[in-house]
Amino acid sequence: MTSSSVSAEGVAPSADWSTWERDRVAPRSLDGYGLHADHRDDLDQFADLGCTDWRITIEWARIEPEPGRVDNDALDRYRDILAYARDRGVRNWLTLQHTTLPGWYHDDEGGHRDASARSRFWARHVDRVAEALDELADGWVPIDDPIGWALRGYGLGSRPPGRQDPVAMREAVEGAVLATHDAVRLLTSGTQPVMTAWRADPVHARPDDDGRIPPEARLAARSWDDLLWTTWLRAHADGMLKIEGRAAVEVPRFVDGVDFVGLVHDHPLGVDLRGELGPWPPGDRRDTGGFVPEPDELGEALHRAHGALPDHRLVVAGHGVPTDDDSWQEHLLARSLDHVRDAANELGLAGYFHDSGIDGYEWKKGFHAPRGLLRRDRTRRPAAATFAAAALA
Repeated sequence: MTSSSVSAEGVAPSADWSTWERDRVAPRSLDGYGLHADHRDDLDQFADLGCTDWRITIEWARIEPEPGRVDNDALDRYRDILAYARDRGVRNWLTLQHTTLPGWYHDDEGGHRDASARSRFWARHVDRVAEALDELADGWVPIDDPIGWALRGYGLGSRPPGRQDPVAMREAVEGAVLATHDAVRLLTSGTQPVMTAWRADPVHARPDDDGRIPPEARLAARSWDDLLWTTWLRAHADGMLKIEGRAAVEVPRFVDGVDFVGLVHDHPLGVDLRGELGPWPPGDRRDTGGFVPEPDELGEALHRAHGALPDHRLVVAGHGVPTDDDSWQEHLLARSLDHVRDAANELGLAGYFHDSGIDGYEWKKGFHAPRGLLRRDRTRRPAAATFAAAALA
């Protein structure tokens, strides 16, 4: 199981996303799916479904709401949750950033885009969490989907700071990947495994109404593919970070410092002749996010990653479908788990995290894009039985 902190527990008051909620750019996240209300019951249900591992985000803006001021009560709450998970036999994978950042870091200090801020504040955060929660951690994930974080915040403008600037986007991609690399370097000094988590949605050129694919769409799709895929595949394979318009940077820890390479996958992407991203395949049924969740594309993503990184162990670090159609969700999950099973047998796939365990908050969709195995009232959706059957097989 996995989810963002905002989905699970609502936005932290000092997080950058909180400004969007206060300004009514996005709906209120309240307490998310209510992780802190009764985490024992939630973890009991996860364990009963056969869940052996989960990814929980240790929200930076909660434990350090102001620079240098640590909220020890927030750390204690996380300790309670992690300790109970251990009691139920569920291993804790701690994610250090899942989309949101403290506003003081992102807005005031330059965030991941600023090398000095990464060195002064991000590294301190990584060290602090590693020291405070080390005995309860079974694995580490530095940043969930760092390239996607930069794309949404600085390219698409759909997340804070809401910019649409291609130059700033490439700078943010570089900064987020380097922040991930810095965290890998710091975390590999411990004994727990480290996993990266990259967005792995296949990219396709969209045809015109007559069925032909314009050359402009092919070119734009290659450009998006290079950013969203080649960036991290090359970093893990060759230890080099190469981004258009930026000088190449060595990132050797991605080659030999990670134990698992995680793929975060929801749906394929289509690119039109203007270079705009949209659903693929055109005309097929869309989920509540407006995209087409095609399970075969998960299989394609796993085979591509394995082909490029045959010496790395792969994990599906996040996968789910936002829909309120229970039967469709169950059907798609069953097909997806077939690909997971095949990849485990053929490629050595090491694990699968469903996103998410409980219907929570989904950014600008609020609570109207359910993707959990359990509803917010904790009753099971039919897909829970499909997940349990696969987990216990």
